[in-house]
Amino acid sequence: MRHSTYLEINLGLLAKNFNLIRTLAPKAEVIPMVKADAYGNGMIPISQFLVGDCGARVLGCASLGEAIYLMRECPDLKAEILVFSDTEMYNPEARDAYQSFNIHPVLHNKQDLDLYLKDKFFATKPVVIKINTGMNRLGLSEMDIMEYLPYLKNRGIEHLMTHFARSSQHLRPDDKTHRQFSEFIKIKKNLIDAGIEVRKTSVANSGAIEQQYGIEETYVRPGLMLYGPPSVTEPIQWNGNQISRWVSRVISTFQVKKGTPVGYGVNVADKDSFMAILPIGYGDGFLTYFSGTKIKINGIEGKIFGRINMDMTFVQFDPAAENKIKNGDLVEIWNNDNRTINDLAVQSGTHAYQLMCAVSNRIPRIYKVK
Repeated sequence: MRHSTYLEINLGLLAKNFNLIRTLAPKAEVIPMVKADAYGNGMIPISQFLVGDCGARVLGCASLGEAIYLMRECPDLKAEILVFSDTEMYNPEARDAYQSFNIHPVLHNKQDLDLYLKDKFFATKPVVIKINTGMNRLGLSEMDIMEYLPYLKNRGIEHLMTHFARSSQHLRPDDKTHRQFSEFIKIKKNLIDAGIEVRKTSVANSGAIEQQYGIEETYVRPGLMLYGPPSVTEPIQWNGNQISRWVSRVISTFQVKKGTPVGYGVNVADKDSFMAILPIGYGDGFLTYFSGTKIKINGIEGKIFGRINMDMTFVQFDPAAENKIKNGDLVEIWNNDNRTINDLAVQSGTHAYQLMCAVSNRIPRIYKVK
């Protein structure tokens, strides 16, 4: 168990974010996405809190493996689990989980739809369908669905959904998000006119929820925003809190003269510098693309210098920082202000999703409610 470095996760802030989403979409029920270990925050404690304390009744996973793990670790979890992508419908050994647990596949290709509607194994299970409205990733076409009209007339569609490709961009009239939503509404109407009962619907992911678009459907499906960072930036519209705070401490400091090589390779100090070493590296999820980004220790701004090691990182400061930074001083890689992780993502040329999901299991998660 490491003590110098940890990811502090504030469940109280998670509850605030969940309730703020409810405020933005008051008519919809919230389906929290807990895939990818709840975006690096820990699927098991996060799911238990969302269901037990926040009142979530449906959770979203990416794979059947994630869903099975969640249900086995939380046998008393009173929630339905939707598997959005890697459903393993073709795998007769894995698919038994759909009968053993309250897990349902999101049907997004014709092969799976055919199997699901014709195999008696799934005869009593709800039909959840994702349609392709222009993202061209996963999803059935209207023509695909209509081929199974007799089956769907008998069973109905429990939940019809689509996914917006560009909702993280500011909405403009007749942009792709508007066109996708119009296509969804058209297909839903055509299905209903064909005699198929469509009971529940969802379209809004984080970016759409932030802009209060598509929130009149049965559900909204927040992912990134639930954990703090905004999807829509410049300007940021989401006032949620970053639920995680990544903390480490300085383990060594030293002065170097201009021209001195530091660490692996040929990284040479470009000026007289004061260096601080942190006990984190790419083995912890502090990945190599952070090199050159800015970070503060004791309010003093430094720069990640040279090659990031598996277990260590150099931070370069002006020589005058020597009397202000010492071994054992606390360092926040990011904190509960969602602007800090967003700024780090921008500097490193990536996005907050990747930063959070990259934090490895070498970093202990510490949970607090307040």
